[in-house]
Formats: sequence, structure tokens, C-alpha cells
Amino acid sequence: MTPGGERRLVALDPATVPIDNDYYSDVGDSWWDARGPLRALHDMNPARVAYFDAVAARLGPRGSLRVLDVGCGGGLVAEPLAALGYRVTGVDLSSGAIETARDHARASGVAVTYRVGSAYALPVGDAAVDVVVVSDVLEHLHDLTAAVAEMSRVLRPGGVVAFDTINRTAAAYLVAILAAERILGIVHPGTHNWRMFVRPGELAALFARHGLRPAELRGLAPAAPVHRLVAAALRGRPLGGFHLTRSAAVSYIGHAVKTQER
Repeated sequence: MTPGGERRLVALDPATVPIDNDYYSDVGDSWWDARGPLRALHDMNPARVAYFDAVAARLGPRGSLRVLDVGCGGGLVAEPLAALGYRVTGVDLSSGAIETARDHARASGVAVTYRVGSAYALPVGDAAVDVVVVSDVLEHLHDLTAAVAEMSRVLRPGGVVAFDTINRTAAAYLVAILAAERILGIVHPGTHNWRMFVRPGELAALFARHGLRPAELRGLAPAAPVHRLVAAALRGRPLGGFHLTRSAAVSYIGHAVKTQER
């Protein structure tokens, strides 16, 4: 492992800190297979969507709120939020993932706008959205500063950015990489890099630079005990539900409020 002193406040070099983000372009219809290669995301989704909804709904009626899902992938978060009534736009760099998201939303009868675009240059105007959702994405971005600056730019004052990501701790290495990728095969190997995980303090510092005030941070973890998780993983079965916890040692979820124009 890389020593824990490396910080995420500066851009990382993709040549020296590799990660397989291209994998998500090849998943195809398996994005929506609850027993497929992304089954862990499906297990996490109810808890994440419920949290994002609870945070966003404080701002007003769902139908009046504009939500931007940054790094939306196949639409696993964007579509449920749209089904709740939010006016959702999903943005992802992968044209294949966007096409899958569009097809699934169309088949489900849910209205979502999807666009191909980068987290570093969001195809949205200044102060154009009420809520930015960035779920399971921050730990995949080499230049967090540029991405946070863009999220702040598109968010109107008083709006919120809601996120979940993985902490850069020894526990996270053991759980998210050693166990989930290399031993149990829950996650595709190479789609995470411990050096790209984000400590809460680093994220708070980046938010502060761009007029975003951290408002809450909670842990996000499986509800089942470890022995049941291992048994489910070995059998290729769902891990079961996730819930919010006090410990942010591995995964955490939270939100921040846009405090000023930039």
C-alpha cells in the first residue's frame, strides 16, 4: 500500500495511479442485473437513494427540484430518483453506459435526461441545478479539485451536493480491495485503487475551497454480519441491505451545502 500521507488535494497522475474505469463501459445490460457483476451496487442502492432523497426533499417539492447525477453510469441512482419525481439529468463519460441508462429508463417509463460528459467539464450551466449527486464516483476521479469545482459551479446557492465514497484507511484496503476484489470477487479487479480513496478531511477541505459547507457524514455498511456476507459472496448471491452507521472507516455518505456564488 502507498503510505497514508499522500493527499487527494492535488491531481494524481493516471500513469502512476492506474484504475480500470473503462470496465464500466463494457458492462452493457448487466448494469441492471441484480445478481450480475455490479450486484454490490444494487445491494447498496436502496440505502443510498433513500439518503439522497431525504437530503434533497428538504429543499422543496420533488417535482420542482433539478438533480444532476455526476458519473451516473447505467442509471442505478438517477432512475430511482426520477421515479420519485425529481427532474434528473445523468452525466457520464461512457457513451455505452449512457445508452444502457437511456434504454432502461425508456423501458421503465421513467423520464430521465442523460448526457455524455466529463465530471471535469459538466454540460450544465452555472447555478443550474438544486442538487448534485455523486455516488460511487469520487474514488474514481484523478483530479478531485477540478471535479468539485465543477459541481460547485453548476449548483445554485443553498443547493446541496450529496455523495458517497470510500475512505483511504487500512480497513478500506482490507475490505474494498483485498476482500471484495481479490478474494471474494464481489467487485471487478482493478476498478479501485487505494491511493484514490478519499479521506473525509480531504473532501471537507476541497468543499471549503469551493463554497460548499459540509453538513453531515455517516458511515455506510452492510447490515448483515461478516460470516453471512462471505457466504453470500461465495455463492454469488446478493449481500443484502446496507444501512447508515457511525463508523466511516470504510465507506461513508453525506452532503454539503452551497453557501455562496463563485
